[in-house]
Amino acid sequence: MIGLVSWQETRDTLARTVWVAAAVLLMTAALILTKTGRDALYFQKAGLFDLPKAYAGIALLAGPMAGMILLVMRFVGPRAFRIGVPLVAGAGLVWFSALVRPGGGLLMTLFFMSVPLFFGVMFSLAWLMAADLLDHLPARNLGRPYSLIGAASIVGGILGGITARLLAPYMEAPRFLVIGGVTLAAAALVMAAAQTKYPVHQSAAPLPETRDPHPLRTLLRQRYILILVAIAVTGSLTGVLIEFQFFLAAATSGNDARENAVLFANLYTWLNVGALLVQLLLVPELQKWIGVGGSLLILPGALVGGAAALVASTTLLARSGLRAAEGGLKASIHRSNWEQAFVPIARAGRSLAKVLIDGIGTRLGEGLAAVIVFVWLAGLGEAGLDGRNTLWLNILLVGVALTWFLLSRRLAALLPAVSVPAADKVDLKPDIPIPDS
Repeated sequence: MIGLVSWQETRDTLARTVWVAAAVLLMTAALILTKTGRDALYFQKAGLFDLPKAYAGIALLAGPMAGMILLVMRFVGPRAFRIGVPLVAGAGLVWFSALVRPGGGLLMTLFFMSVPLFFGVMFSLAWLMAADLLDHLPARNLGRPYSLIGAASIVGGILGGITARLLAPYMEAPRFLVIGGVTLAAAALVMAAAQTKYPVHQSAAPLPETRDPHPLRTLLRQRYILILVAIAVTGSLTGVLIEFQFFLAAATSGNDARENAVLFANLYTWLNVGALLVQLLLVPELQKWIGVGGSLLILPGALVGGAAALVASTTLLARSGLRAAEGGLKASIHRSNWEQAFVPIARAGRSLAKVLIDGIGTRLGEGLAAVIVFVWLAGLGEAGLDGRNTLWLNILLVGVALTWFLLSRRLAALLPAVSVPAADKVDLKPDIPIPDS
């Protein structure tokens, strides 16, 4: 009888994991298709010079957007919100595909900004569904489900990249937005079906009569939350500086929109292929050996070394390799472990913490990157993009990545190892009363 119950619990956990994995797979494929079309168009002509405006705009809009998200979530609940946002965003992509033009400018810069803003929110909500559906499991048993969801996300990136690569020679870049929008709507339908099949059962205990009047202030008093915010800022800043190096290489390549679409599709495909191999072969074993905290050190540690190598060599191969390493490790080892860092936060406060850390903290890092990139571009003078030295930019990148690594070490000291059964939760009371349905 005990064996039968255990088998039924395993089947139930696997079924819940598959639903989340399918939604994340479709959402990642939609992101890759959308980014392929967006990047192929934006980095034509003088689009690169508008990139600091896009990064700055993302940072400035992060706060108001987070406030709007919290307001709507309090009104309709996170479960309804995570379905509505991708449906609206998918319809918006299909509509906007008729308006896009090659190069920068106000319209294209606004579109460039909207992609990370909206997809960031949607991915946070999709991964939060994993925390909702798997909330009954102890932390030590979450490694395998989160690893499978992370692998599904990478497979979605591969499928999106392969699709873009096959279609790029024959399809205009705006059509990728249409395909991305339809795929995003499919992800929303999968999440709706999952939430219908697995509703959140509220506790039979009576709810407290009082609410915390300052929930954000309560979260910011927690050292654990502050470290997560600081990691989000430094991690985002590191990623954007690496991304800019690759965009710089693309902007100076002389490619047209279709050729750039092939370039970006190839990068996204191989990046995700490498990430999938790491996810399947290394991630489960790494969590057994070094736990969640130790696994969160791998990406910043690797980028410290990669950025140091970039100081010595700024070839296209070095820039592409660092971008592939950053994207591949983030999608494989880092993402699934980063999401598990939210599990110790009580469910009632998890939604607000997600918005604060992934919504605001990440965008603050992008805002700092916007200032740095703007200063670098302003110093071009008559040398042009091809003649400008990136030495100080790369030295700064080393410093930021090292800061990220040190913050992650501090987080690892606070996080219990997933193999320790007595430490399933970190005490982050009082809970923040945000509805779960």
